[in-house]
Amino acid sequence: MELTRKALIGWTIIGICLVVISSIAFSSDLNRKRNRDGLLYWHGPSNQKVIALTFDDGPNEPYTSQILDILKKYDVKATFFMVGKNVEKYPEVARKVAAEGNVIGNHSWDHPNLIFKTNGQTRREILKTGNLIWQVTGVNPELFRPPYGGDDLMTLTQIHKLGYVTVKWSMSFEDWKQPGVDKILTRLPMVQNGSIILLHDGNRLFHGADRSQTVAALPEIILQLKKEGYSFVTVPQLLDEQAGNEANHFSISNKRLVMYPLSQQD
Repeated sequence: MELTRKALIGWTIIGICLVVISSIAFSSDLNRKRNRDGLLYWHGPSNQKVIALTFDDGPNEPYTSQILDILKKYDVKATFFMVGKNVEKYPEVARKVAAEGNVIGNHSWDHPNLIFKTNGQTRREILKTGNLIWQVTGVNPELFRPPYGGDDLMTLTQIHKLGYVTVKWSMSFEDWKQPGVDKILTRLPMVQNGSIILLHDGNRLFHGADRSQTVAALPEIILQLKKEGYSFVTVPQLLDEQAGNEANHFSISNKRLVMYPLSQQD
């Protein structure tokens, strides 16, 4: 009986400690939601009506192609964070994204939460995807978005070591929930100057995953935001605007991707 009571008290203390630690971590995460020059970006300049549309988890057909048609119709360029396995499945679509003047970013090989990966595994996820994107499209991706937005200091360090800039988002339409087109559009007032906007053309590794709601909502999103005076730019262009405000030019280079051996762990 005494042992059971001590065990209960012990587990209660552990539980309280975990809650406190989680609260501190959550608070720290909120405090981290600011740009870290050259390393991590959540948004662009807050004093200019420029915004960037980003699409995660593609390519994914037929929805990526449908999104490209809409972007072309309204003369908008966007940034697509691609999953390596999906590029492998739809290489021609990845090429089309680049050919139409959009930017391609790296979104890992198979969409894991990198917080739970070793440094070596994280590097492999990034390198394998970056190498394939280069081979398929001729584009050297220099932007990286961690799956689920999950990162920590070790993850950010590995991303930076490989020459990537980490890009998060400041506004999400939460289309991944598939709440219905009307519900997606209710989030339009959340867009602000400099917003990096999160949308999805895919769903992790599910080929053919339904993104019809995103496709249906996209024309109204574009038309309404243009009506409000916003200009659409790619993430590199947005970061150039941000850097211009800070008198510190941000640049995405045009150099070829270095083909690192996938076994490289350091």
